[in-house]
Amino acid sequence: MKEPDIIQSEYTKRMHEILDQSWKIFKSQFINKRHEIETEAPFQHHLAYIIRSVGELYSLDKKDLFKVDLEKKVENIRGRKKFFDIACHFEGKINCLIELKFKLKRQAAQDYGRIDAYSDIEALELSTENGNDFGKFYMITDDTTYNYKSVKGVGTIFTMWDGFETEPGKLLNSPSSKGREHVFITIQNKYKFEWEKIDKWYFLDLTIDKRS
Repeated sequence: MKEPDIIQSEYTKRMHEILDQSWKIFKSQFINKRHEIETEAPFQHHLAYIIRSVGELYSLDKKDLFKVDLEKKVENIRGRKKFFDIACHFEGKINCLIELKFKLKRQAAQDYGRIDAYSDIEALELSTENGNDFGKFYMITDDTTYNYKSVKGVGTIFTMWDGFETEPGKLLNSPSSKGREHVFITIQNKYKFEWEKIDKWYFLDLTIDKRS
């Protein structure tokens, strides 16, 4: 007899399935140019729309209420309020915050991009102390600089090359990065950067856990 093949009733598993399916749909539409995405704003809006649509399909009974918000304000992230790109939740059951990065090769400023990505990851970890259950960090780029190993500079501090694993508890700072020289970041958990290459594009998907 076959095992039952239905949607998980447990909310954490269900949320992960929603986000995995949504990311797969978004990548597929992005590669096939269903939507014109040249900046982070349409990335945010189209992904949020997909998450909302999939989340509603994963609502199993009348009590399930799935919501998606943009620019969710959370207090006391590094001592001040922060707006996260996307927030989604089953009301009263589980919450997830999402941060996005969309970096084109022609924009340059890869050093800032790395530092800002790490800042988002740290903020997602910190959000778990404010009631968020877990976070997701998604990045899209056509710039190979992010996912190849650096031998000097910011890329050896805020490292993102394919296969790299973060060192929990290590204080990161790049004093030579003008405009970001006073940014100090500590990632508490271990994350492995595994880039996915599709055509000329590179995609990154990290699940951000509660701070250990």
